[in-house]
Amino acid sequence: MNTNTHKDFSKLEIPVVIKLFVLYEIVHKLIFTLPKHERYTLGEKVERTILDTVELFVFVNHISKYEKERVLAQANSKIELLKILFRISLNCKIIEDKKYLEIECRLQEIGKMTQGWIRYARSMI
Repeated sequence: MNTNTHKDFSKLEIPVVIKLFVLYEIVHKLIFTLPKHERYTLGEKVERTILDTVELFVFVNHISKYEKERVLAQANSKIELLKILFRISLNCKIIEDKKYLEIECRLQEIGKMTQGWIRYARSMI
């Protein structure tokens, strides 16, 4: 039996969810390095927002084409919120520049994928 199957995200159907899984792993490790107060305020908010975004993408993959754009817009809003939360973290010196840049790059990619999906959803109606 292969013990690494739980780490093989490529078997998931939704590419943007794979990207969010990787982001979650990075952020989850980062949260443990935060000071206690930030861990239970900003850290929890970031973690919950990533999980909510994953939930929206899984949901959008199973609804009618007429509802997709609305739910994708919600997911896009969550991604924009994450960008703001990480910018706050950087400005308050809660995270280092290098970690911020890594996360921001990943969020930019996820945002572009989401925008592409929104454009596709609009063309399907």
